[in-house]
Amino acid sequence: MAYASYACKFCSANLDGGDIFEVFLKKMEREKALKSAKVYGWSETNKIHFNKAIIVQPDRDEQYLICPYCKNKDPL
Repeated sequence: MAYASYACKFCSANLDGGDIFEVFLKKMEREKALKSAKVYGWSETNKIHFNKAIIVQPDRDEQYLICPYCKNKDPL
């Protein structure tokens, strides 16, 4: 189930890319997955999730997010 903060405010698409540790665990052994997740700030008490929104960093303006489904700006 997606958290409210992971839903696009325009199209309600689920932007939750999954628990970082769980995603890494599917691709590598446990110790390496845990070490990799911690680089992102994940911990047992702070289970951070990946976000599917696309980050755009223009040369001269502030960065912003785009929903990969409806293409609207700042979906969260």
